[in-house]
Amino acid sequence: MSGSPRRHEAAVADMPIAGLTANPELMARMQAGLWAGGALMAFLVAAIPHPSEGFTPGFAACGLVSLAVAAYLYFTGGRTSQTVLTTLPYLGTVLITLCIYFSGESNGAPASDTEMLYLWVALYAAYFFSSRQAAMHIGFVAVAYLAVLIVSASPSVFAARWFESAVTLAVAGILVQSVRKRVAELVHRLTDAARTDPLTGLHNRRAFEETFATEIERARRGGRPLSVLVGDLDHFKAVNDRFGHPAGDAALVQMGKLLTSARREIDPVARTGGEEFALILPDTSEREAYLVSERMRTAVQNHFADEDVPLTMSFGLAAFPDHGPSVEALLAAADQALYAAKELGRNRTVVFSQEIALIAPAGDPEASTQMHLQTVLSLAEALDLRDTGTADHSQTVGRYSALIAEELGLAEEHVKRVQIAGVLHDIGKIGLPDSILRKKAGLDEEERSQVRRHPEIGAEILRSKNFEDIRSWVLSHHERPDGKGYPHGLGADEIPLEARILAVADAYEAMTAGRVYRAAIAKQSARSELLRCAGSQFDPRVVAAFMAALDREAERLAVTSAA
Repeated sequence: MSGSPRRHEAAVADMPIAGLTANPELMARMQAGLWAGGALMAFLVAAIPHPSEGFTPGFAACGLVSLAVAAYLYFTGGRTSQTVLTTLPYLGTVLITLCIYFSGESNGAPASDTEMLYLWVALYAAYFFSSRQAAMHIGFVAVAYLAVLIVSASPSVFAARWFESAVTLAVAGILVQSVRKRVAELVHRLTDAARTDPLTGLHNRRAFEETFATEIERARRGGRPLSVLVGDLDHFKAVNDRFGHPAGDAALVQMGKLLTSARREIDPVARTGGEEFALILPDTSEREAYLVSERMRTAVQNHFADEDVPLTMSFGLAAFPDHGPSVEALLAAADQALYAAKELGRNRTVVFSQEIALIAPAGDPEASTQMHLQTVLSLAEALDLRDTGTADHSQTVGRYSALIAEELGLAEEHVKRVQIAGVLHDIGKIGLPDSILRKKAGLDEEERSQVRRHPEIGAEILRSKNFEDIRSWVLSHHERPDGKGYPHGLGADEIPLEARILAVADAYEAMTAGRVYRAAIAKQSARSELLRCAGSQFDPRVVAAFMAALDREAERLAVTSAA
């Protein structure tokens, strides 16, 4: 779809019809038929009466050579080399020239019309060979015929005879080349149409999957990373319903342009169906692909922000070979991640992981509102293994949260809900790629921005009436009394007490347990840090309750050990 029209036309004109250069068997079979026809004519000429000047053994010899060549081409078929197929028409021209010479002379010119066989060579060359090769063959025919006329014809007639034949061959060659060019263009357009989405001009699903298979093989052989993005417009049906399908089509065209402009030149982009698009990102790791996806998602959001229906886009991301070894496996993984992005609130990118299979199926309201406790607890445990390498973090935060809630005098049932919230507080990290969760070096600003979205993602996962209370606590557990927290910058009185409990429990566990990016600190140092930040980052009342709970727990452990 790139390059100048003239360059494209020149390439088509010089291209063997319908890829025949790559099909030597067809070329060999057709040339074998021509050689067999030439052999038959040579034998017939040798057998029927002809002028005494003719040389019958010569015709017979030419027929035998032609028959041998025909047999060779027929039986070798597709094994015949391109060089042989290109060279044999020159031999045919030589034999035709000999037959003209063997026909003898009558009234100053050769006595037969054997020169008509030259037309066979010209038509074959013009159809199967490039323009340059065809011109060379026809030129060789003209020279050979001129030579035999000079030897065997009267000077008074051979010039006109040669001119008539040479012009006829040239015109025939030009006509066949012209037809061949038009047919090649038609085949190219039909092939391109079969691989192109007619609305956006992007690749369609068929072309996308063919290209994807090639890129996977290249990545496998080169040991290079490869990622795929599958994106779907959010709430696109509202555009069609409110403004009609022409408006929807215009939006899809705009989407194609946005994705094309945001990608690299080497990244194939396709419309794979309806409002779904896909991109292949060669030589791109999971983290790099995540950043590309977020750039595209933001571009879509900004472009449609002022429209009557402010469209956004959700993306699912899968990487080779971690998420699958084949086109089918990777697309299935990306589709599953895309579905998770939709379920988690849309307008986001989700990287495939095994945990996303635990999200309730789309289109099933009953499953969505009754996502049972065991499922989300299993999801939290799986995320712990992915984030910290152990399944203890969330359970420990839940236990600390319960200790604080008890110390604050909350009812027993309330304490249990706070403990569950502690286990589920980081469930939103399902929306973060491994490259961020496991990064040993410090995060850059873009990565920190993505991390700060996990409370909102967690709240979306818990959007069930069974978790309405826990949902609000998880959403606010990174808010701070001084208003410098996230995602909404709430002040002290605006933050639910339970969220303040989660914040203290989470911070203490994070400080006293090692991470890939830092070592654990001593428990006493962690306690000092909580006290230092009380009033700014943490609620002083909650910190005091936690200190008392830790002291009480230490006393119990000491008594138990003594006993």
